[in-house]
Amino acid sequence: MGRNKLAERARAGDLDAQCLLAHRLMRAETPAAYRRAMPWLRRAARRHNRWAEYHLGLIYDCGLTGRRDWRLARKWYGRAASSGFDSARLNLGIILASMRGRNRDLKGAVRLYRLAARQGNRNAAYNLGLYYSKGRGVVRSVARARRWYAKAAAAGDRTAATALRRLEGSGA
Repeated sequence: MGRNKLAERARAGDLDAQCLLAHRLMRAETPAAYRRAMPWLRRAARRHNRWAEYHLGLIYDCGLTGRRDWRLARKWYGRAASSGFDSARLNLGIILASMRGRNRDLKGAVRLYRLAARQGNRNAAYNLGLYYSKGRGVVRSVARARRWYAKAAAAGDRTAATALRRLEGSGA
């Protein structure tokens, strides 16, 4: 479908066209392209499209249009995470774990990682392995660390496979 026809459908309120147009714009991977995609993402996100919500979170999280804005990243990731988007759960967990002082929420991060890992997100499974091996936000448990590293490794995560070998080699 041509860009003009796609934009026409998007302006008319076609949710799929809004997302596809935003996707095509973002492929350029420049700040200007992300800025052009944002109105389409916002329109789709207002209609609770979790893909659009996630990408708005990503744009704000990574500062793809300029400055990072973790408050807005949390908002959009939170919306996508609440509808079950595993990558949004992972990224929101990372933000919660990275906050400073009293704003840090390791238990919330672990809860989100667990939800994402159960959906098959290997990065979330790796994070759980790491958290259990260090006792970060959870009671330290080598057995649980091993279990989560094994899930991540089985999904193709090489770093998790290395961490698993180290755990097994340490006799823990």
